[in-house]
Amino acid sequence: MGEIIVTPYDFIFKAIRKEMKVTKEDIVSRKRHRKICEARQMFCLLARMHTDIGSSDIGEQIGRDHATVLYSAATMSDLVANTKRLAIAKSYIEMDIIPQLNKVEEVKVCEHCKQPIYE
Repeated sequence: MGEIIVTPYDFIFKAIRKEMKVTKEDIVSRKRHRKICEARQMFCLLARMHTDIGSSDIGEQIGRDHATVLYSAATMSDLVANTKRLAIAKSYIEMDIIPQLNKVEEVKVCEHCKQPIYE
């Protein structure tokens, strides 16, 4: 069975996983490898840019506070402006998520069977 995508964050995580080759578990973890930190910062930047959700809620998704989200987004914005590799990765991720974010529908998932509940 396919992957259930419930929130805009899931689209962003999926696109980052596909482009930057990092799992969601790595992004949420406390690991500080460059590849993982860049993916985490890219998540913060894209979530701030393409959703109207607050930085505290974004931070909850990755186990960080709002100040870390703001710092990460600013840092990645500077890195994208100065690093061709990250600029290309960001553009590919945006091409993947922007059409999908426009048609995101909030769906509840059953706690027992993990199936979507459409109301």
